[in-house]
Amino acid sequence: MNIENIMRLFGSFAGIDEDSVTEYRFLCEMAEENISSRLRETAKENDNSRTEYAAAALAYYRYVLLSFTDEGGGNITIGEISLKSPEKKLEYAEKILKEALADISDIAEDKDFVFERI
Repeated sequence: MNIENIMRLFGSFAGIDEDSVTEYRFLCEMAEENISSRLRETAKENDNSRTEYAAAALAYYRYVLLSFTDEGGGNITIGEISLKSPEKKLEYAEKILKEALADISDIAEDKDFVFERI
């Protein structure tokens, strides 16, 4: 996986610019490690676009959780979609993450890892 690609995808999910994305690099790196550790050995070299997307989705999910403590769960914009409710932010982030993890379930060691230790 390429951390720069993960950060770019994360920035798209979060609706933040490149400079702001670098502040959250640690979330992207932690997410990359988490996803990578759960993949079959043969999958670690292949399927980068799916695994990078999953890592970015995990980083974004954690970003939303972090925003609840940092900002009290304020408004968020994802592309052209604006969410006003903190509960909706988390709901959408969770949905994105679940779909991304389901997409890589065929290359994961543990098929039941979707929300284990997140």
